[in-house]
Amino acid sequence: MKKALAFSYLALGITSVVAQVLLIRELLVAFGGNEFFIGWTLFAWLFWTGLGARAGGRFGAGAGTSHRPLVVCHACAAALLPALLIAVRCSRTLLGTVPGAAPDLGPAAAFAFVGLAPLGLALGAQFALGLRPWRARTDAERAPGRAYALETLGFAVGGGLFAAWFAVANEFRVVGWLGGLNVLAGFALCAGFRDRSAAFRLVLLLALAAVAPAWLKAARLERWTDARRFPGQFLVETRRSIYGHLAVAATDRQLAYFENGLLLGAEDEPQASETFAHFSLLAHPAPKRILLIGNGFNGVLGEILKHAPERVDYVELDPELIALARKHAAPVRRAALDDPRVHVECGDGRRFLARRAADPAAAPYDAVLVNLPAPGTALLNRFYTREFFRAARRQLAPGGLLAVRLPFSPDYVGPELENLGASLERTLRAEFATTTILPDYDILYLASDVAPPAAPEEWIARGAARGLRNDFAVPPAIAERLTTDRIGQVRAAFAANRTAQINRDERPIACAYVGAYWLRAYHPGAAAFAMRLAEARWPWGAASAALAAAGMAWATRGRRTRRIGPWAQGIGSFSLMAIEMILLLAFQSFCGYLYHWLALILAALMLGMAAGTALGARASRRGLVVLHGLLALLSVALAFFLHALVAQDAWATARGAEWIFLAWAALAGGVVGAEFPAANRVYAAEAADAAEAAGVVYAADLAGSCLGALWIGLWSLPVLGAGPTLAILAGLNVAAAFLAGRQINEN
Repeated sequence: MKKALAFSYLALGITSVVAQVLLIRELLVAFGGNEFFIGWTLFAWLFWTGLGARAGGRFGAGAGTSHRPLVVCHACAAALLPALLIAVRCSRTLLGTVPGAAPDLGPAAAFAFVGLAPLGLALGAQFALGLRPWRARTDAERAPGRAYALETLGFAVGGGLFAAWFAVANEFRVVGWLGGLNVLAGFALCAGFRDRSAAFRLVLLLALAAVAPAWLKAARLERWTDARRFPGQFLVETRRSIYGHLAVAATDRQLAYFENGLLLGAEDEPQASETFAHFSLLAHPAPKRILLIGNGFNGVLGEILKHAPERVDYVELDPELIALARKHAAPVRRAALDDPRVHVECGDGRRFLARRAADPAAAPYDAVLVNLPAPGTALLNRFYTREFFRAARRQLAPGGLLAVRLPFSPDYVGPELENLGASLERTLRAEFATTTILPDYDILYLASDVAPPAAPEEWIARGAARGLRNDFAVPPAIAERLTTDRIGQVRAAFAANRTAQINRDERPIACAYVGAYWLRAYHPGAAAFAMRLAEARWPWGAASAALAAAGMAWATRGRRTRRIGPWAQGIGSFSLMAIEMILLLAFQSFCGYLYHWLALILAALMLGMAAGTALGARASRRGLVVLHGLLALLSVALAFFLHALVAQDAWATARGAEWIFLAWAALAGGVVGAEFPAANRVYAAEAADAAEAAGVVYAADLAGSCLGALWIGLWSLPVLGAGPTLAILAGLNVAAAFLAGRQINEN
């Protein structure tokens, strides 16, 4: 019996983490690759699992020590997994998203929240439902801690399996494997408890039948659901890589490239390619050595070659994207990729610059062109921060220039777009002596130590000397863009702006501005609210932490001291989720990728939790004081660590740094894992129903994590930054340690 229950908890942990990572990745594609919605996905997941745990604790009181509710939960999990995967992949079709457009954020977020409910409730209920039969057959006091340890061990095992095998596997085969595991756990429970009920075996067989197509028709389901991700378009090809999900889709005769649901660009963008390449390079008297970061497949590379450079270094993170471009691009763009002057480098652009900085023989560039989408994700934002601009400036020859661009509206600059544009200008001005802006339907920034020529005639003469023959960047268009009154209007609007902040690695505020701009297209009122949140400063975060501490003090006053258990667990889990989000997004910013490391970071965190739970099995109320003190110290230490990485420009020594992030995750998980048995012992000491009390603490654990994901992912990290967020966490944990210690003295 105990072995069957142990296997059930292990299966619960494996299912939870693999399904969580899988659905996060799928919803990232649905949300256009924006990592800050990892917070929303985790919020929804934890909300429903917490509600399920609370409901399971109450329902378990009527079920006694029966194992049958657990069997039903395993069957539900097995059947729901493939259905949920299909629903998420069809979300753009179900929501009526325009082909190639970003989805309406409100309905997409609501879809994710509601869609995760059935699976979250089923998985959340399992923990509490299994405690009663577990307590009846083992040491009742240690049962919750052991169950928690087995579940977190399952998390660690599942994360390792995902990182090692599932990361680039067919997702339907993955959910088929998970479904089979849950059906097996259900049968093991029936066998362990000697339950010969035909009805429950039939339920398990029906669940197996529901999940069987995920195994037997995995390839066909994959193709069909991939096509549903691009409604109104013809899906040409998809590829998985360790960096993400790549797709090529066609609208009429135009091909478009997507990465994790984000539109990178069309295969042929003649106007955009000409204006970006030629306005950037005509600003320089003789661009011989050029660096292009990102998206050379859409024509920009060919336009750069018209300036007769000696060498062009083209850096693209994912080699699979280059392979897709070589396969599907027109001959003229394939010829640009194969030109002997073009040197394609597959890797992270920031690491590429760091390696050159460490090489004294590396020749400087005359121009660095950043051809990437707007900084709406952490991966993209790291090419729009002050730290990146500093690294690029150091690789420029005297008179060299950096060119970046943003989508823009030349006739109406709303507050969201104004903040984004002004933030980028101020970030560039913090590193460069001059910054020229050329607004149109995109806004081009040219940053250098010398100003480009003021007279358009000199730009036109340079183009004639280089023999340029263009369709869009022609002399009249050059003259108009360099002399339009929009330049003065936009510069005046940027100068008058009082809210835009400099974009930093540690505080990716541009992501918040892009998010508000995205909202503006569908919900102007919500966009205005998002902008007010983006203008908030750290006192608002400190005030929210103080309010939480005050609520904890009020809830545990007088004879309610045992409530310190779930409150402390909630604050510990809130802190752990905050640290987890900071580590995930810092990893993305520092290393340049996250997709295939996401499960491994979560596995390290959960492995730490399992070890901490085992070590904290005998922890008491006094242990709560120590653990929250350790969390406060950990928060401060992590803030110094992240600041040191940025301050020392440690990109050149990034090899192997991934394992440092894993160590931080394991350490944070160990501290919070040790808290669960201590918090449960404190709360259950005077409880009439110890199993229900354990469910309350588990629900508090999930509720704290839920709020942490929402607070950090959608507000605190992009707006306040990592340092202030960790300082607020440290203060909150000091308050928790103080309240727990005061109650020890009073009792």
